[in-house]
Amino acid sequence: MATKEKTPEQMILSCVSSIEKEIEHWKHIKENGCNDPSWADGTNMNLTRNHILWYRRQIAEICNENSIELPDIMGVPVPPEVNNGYMADLKCDRAQRLRQFRENLVHSKIDYRDDQLVLF
Repeated sequence: MATKEKTPEQMILSCVSSIEKEIEHWKHIKENGCNDPSWADGTNMNLTRNHILWYRRQIAEICNENSIELPDIMGVPVPPEVNNGYMADLKCDRAQRLRQFRENLVHSKIDYRDDQLVLF
């Protein structure tokens, strides 16, 4: 049985869902850190941010090509880029191990409000 290609609307909904998940993941890393043994939390947060930007570009292209109105998620601000050395917890074992390879781990407050819509 052949696979059915998604409609533009389905592709947009999929991207919207992915953006929502990535934003929650970014916030989770910000507050709790992650388990990546080789990279600081900030590096993983920036990677997650790049995923959000990619999905937003996909949505913009699909909407433009199909004359579809942009979904509301496009008004939600993209999380800010953070210092790659950011760590949610500088006292954890992982931070201690990472300090052997990276001297400049930081734990500075990152302000991000996804409830304040932006104009684009």
